[in-house]
Amino acid sequence: MGIKNFLLMGLFLVFMGCQPMVEDLVIDSFEDTLNSKTVDFGAGEGSSVRVSASKEFKQCGEQSLKVEYNLRPSSYMWIARGYGLDVKGAAHWEVEPQEIAWKRYNAISVSMYGRNSGAVVAFDIKDAKGELWRFLLDDDFAGWKEISCLFKNFFVRSDWQPETAERNEILDFPIMSFQFEPRLPGRGVYYFDCIKLRRVKK
Repeated sequence: MGIKNFLLMGLFLVFMGCQPMVEDLVIDSFEDTLNSKTVDFGAGEGSSVRVSASKEFKQCGEQSLKVEYNLRPSSYMWIARGYGLDVKGAAHWEVEPQEIAWKRYNAISVSMYGRNSGAVVAFDIKDAKGELWRFLLDDDFAGWKEISCLFKNFFVRSDWQPETAERNEILDFPIMSFQFEPRLPGRGVYYFDCIKLRRVKK
């Protein structure tokens, strides 16, 4: 084999071994007015939750989503953004679900400002057929942290599903919305920002 062919073969092997980089896609950085008209949120059984924008604590853009809550034992709450929700103004992603090439990504990430409280925040996504899937965010750090959640590590919620959901236990794309739910009873404040789609190493 001549030197030219040898070099060409080497370049071919290098090319075949490399996978193209996929840039992260920010789908929501909470840059609009954040209130009951743009965020679908609520609580039950005596609990309460409030949302607003924070310009002091932020990771991308000019502000983040601030969540102040008071969660009672055996109660629940939700803070959601996306499409197909009761609050139509919550459909305020930077890219609409149908315009995203979902096959390019294998994870969704969220930047969360932790309090190192030992608590857990549920991070849910709703798929194209209305089924809710869950990933648990551990509050075991202080300050900002980007948490990448592989789609394969989400699990179907067994405690509750919308009546209109098609419960096939298949994560059907496109994803239509996401939501947060603090799980430890008590009062607290969380900040969330930079919801991204990513391709990460498995």
